[in-house]
Amino acid sequence: MIDFLGDIHGHSGKLTQLLGSLGYKKSGQGYFHPDGRRAIFLGDLIDGGEDDRGVLQIVRSMVEMGSARAILGNHEANAIGY
Repeated sequence: MIDFLGDIHGHSGKLTQLLGSLGYKKSGQGYFHPDGRRAIFLGDLIDGGEDDRGVLQIVRSMVEMGSARAILGNHEANAIGY
C-alpha cells in the first residue's frame, strides 16, 4: 500500500502525528511502516510552517531508509532558485 502525502509546508509536528495515525513507527530521524507501506511525498514540504528543517530531516531519512519517495514541489524549486 502507498500513502500519498502533500503540502506539509514545514509543519513537522503535524507530519509526525499524521505518520503515527497511519501506523508508521519512528526509527532514527525517520519513520517506517511495519507492514511495508511506503509514503510518497508530493512536494511543498517547506515554506509556511515553523520547522522546515525538521520536515526535511524526517522526509530525507525516510527516503534514505527506503520507506518513502519525494517529489519536488514548487516551494522547493523556488527555494533552490532563490
